[in-house]
Amino acid sequence: MAASATPQPAIERGLPAGLLDVANAASGASRREAQPLFGPQARGLARDLGLALALVALATLVRWSLGYITPGILPFTTYFPAILVAALVGGWRLGTAVSVMAIAAGWYLFMGRPGSFALPDAASVMNLLLSVVAIGAVIAGGGYAHSLMERLRRSRDATVQQNLHYDTLFETMSEGFAICEAIRDESGAMTDYTILEVNPALQGMVGVGSEVVGSRLSDWPGERTGWLKLCDNVLKTGKPQEFEYQNPQSGLWHEIHVIRITDSRLAHFFFDITARKNADARQAELFDELNHRVKNNLGLVASLLQLQARGADPAVRDQLTKAVARVHSVAQVHSTLYLSARQDEVDFGAYLTDLCASLSQSLINEDRAELRVEAESVMLAVDTAIPLGMVLTELVTNAVKYAYPAPGKGLILVRFKRQEDRLVLSVSDSGIGLPSPRSRRAGGLGMKLVKSLVSQIKGELVVRSRPGATFEIKLPPAPKAN
Repeated sequence: MAASATPQPAIERGLPAGLLDVANAASGASRREAQPLFGPQARGLARDLGLALALVALATLVRWSLGYITPGILPFTTYFPAILVAALVGGWRLGTAVSVMAIAAGWYLFMGRPGSFALPDAASVMNLLLSVVAIGAVIAGGGYAHSLMERLRRSRDATVQQNLHYDTLFETMSEGFAICEAIRDESGAMTDYTILEVNPALQGMVGVGSEVVGSRLSDWPGERTGWLKLCDNVLKTGKPQEFEYQNPQSGLWHEIHVIRITDSRLAHFFFDITARKNADARQAELFDELNHRVKNNLGLVASLLQLQARGADPAVRDQLTKAVARVHSVAQVHSTLYLSARQDEVDFGAYLTDLCASLSQSLINEDRAELRVEAESVMLAVDTAIPLGMVLTELVTNAVKYAYPAPGKGLILVRFKRQEDRLVLSVSDSGIGLPSPRSRRAGGLGMKLVKSLVSQIKGELVVRSRPGATFEIKLPPAPKAN
């Protein structure tokens, strides 16, 4: 994974690489030239040294004063508070500096011969050693307390900075945001929640003010049993939920995300999707208009073919009638797409039922054949549904025309079902059967069209005869998910 680059100012991000290097070098040179002679570290050292001298001077003055009142007072007694204050204020470094000054001042002024660094007697040396040990303990304790206070201060500053970032984001973000605390009854069921925070964006979306903070959901009118159930499910499972909702008052559409923060707290995010919904509605209107025009145009083509068939000789009339049935098959697909509100798939079972009903009305005039459909509800791509619909039209038209010559009657059965991992469409009858294989090989335009369409969708055509005739179209197996 590549290391993330340090963020650069916006003015630098617009510079080419070469200019950016020059700008950085010039900026660094300017900063070096602008640095004062005594930097922050030098000023801090001078401040600490001044504080150490002041503490030692004050402690020495107190010790000198107390020496006149209590001559037997130990030499370093008054220096311990000064060392402790230094360690608390500046840590072990400042405490050590004050202790060194204190030992030197105490030795010079109050041990052995005052005003001299001559070696003291054995008792004074023991006193000095014990004082050094005590001073070390004071420095250690004060330094540890100083480090704890420093960590506490840094933690407090970091918390303040984080809160500042959170408050800035909370106030300026365009998405709605709220935090809620669940309220449960004795049985543990979620019956209500308290609204802890609501940002200005959400207040504007739902038309409320800051007075909503601290209130309960039940304080506001409306039935929200389903909403509480959803929130309770998010708290129990930890799985975020999202849905779309239209505000009846404002008419705005929101995409709402509900996530769990703790075992009892939820965060709600509201995204304004009104523009997207309006675009979807417009697209749906255009799609409806397109399907309406396609249906009208296909109907016009079918009507023209029917008019042409009326004045044609029987052979041409038969071919034109088949062409009309094919146009109706395509039109039925578009009608089914419109009703199912999908642009890429169609419920082929429902489509077959409607198409066969249309074919029955247009083809069966003397009740010599009954057309029955047994179809499962399966979603098929339009590129597959349209060729299958045209195949069905050809097979049903041939069965109505040739399976039961007058005065015979019979059943034409259309099935669409699953067989293992494949889908199978079949058209069967119990009529006179198919002609001889040689005649079948010659075939007419209808059978050539059927074979071509089945090949187009990479299906398999199986034909059986005697008794009657059965045509099966087996679709290729659906690809298995990885």
